[in-house]
Amino acid sequence: MPTQPKTMPCKAIIFDMDGLLLDSETLSFETYVETADRYGITAGFDSYSRILGLNMIDGVDMLRSILPAHIDATVFKAEWVTQYNERLAASVPVKTGVADVINRLATCNIPMAVATSSQGEKARDVLDRAGLAAHMLAITGSDEVVRGKPAPDVYLASIEKLVTLCGITGADDCVAFEDSEVGVRAALAAGLRVIQIPDLLPAAKPPSPPFHLVADTLTTGIGWLKINA
Repeated sequence: MPTQPKTMPCKAIIFDMDGLLLDSETLSFETYVETADRYGITAGFDSYSRILGLNMIDGVDMLRSILPAHIDATVFKAEWVTQYNERLAASVPVKTGVADVINRLATCNIPMAVATSSQGEKARDVLDRAGLAAHMLAITGSDEVVRGKPAPDVYLASIEKLVTLCGITGADDCVAFEDSEVGVRAALAAGLRVIQIPDLLPAAKPPSPPFHLVADTLTTGIGWLKINA
């Protein structure tokens, strides 16, 4: 991986959730395959990768193009989500190193927020159970804005909340952290600089400093920031 600049100015951070803070994409894929098995169809990672990072509405639309015509994509998605939530209720899988990074940023009084494709209420619940919600000034879900990722709405709403809550001036003061291509597109469209930490899929595009960097871990990416508390 190419050496990246290590002086990106930053006054606030906006995190994606699934696949970035939480190791939930692996769980999502597993329950996707299990749901497909109950319908007697084989579902692999290739088809799952087409859904990765999409909001609920766009995800169902993509499922319609993936599933056999006799299977109702909305019903399939509901059963998949139910199974996923049951597994998530037992334990919230936090990515390795995330808790240490968040605690360190909180100690430095760095304002943080979450902008996720998940529903807001669900996100606040799982982040609370993971011990991360208390450090976030705002948690915004895709159901709380007009358009989900890859549209910039959830990031624009997060920026607006941070402007109100901690006095930053706007997108120029923030850096977004994302894992998926869909999320990167959303963050860039909101005028943010973004550091991508690929999860299940490698980055599809090479870094484009200073707006798009790619790191191997969240710890590495945070180390590239010039923190202005």
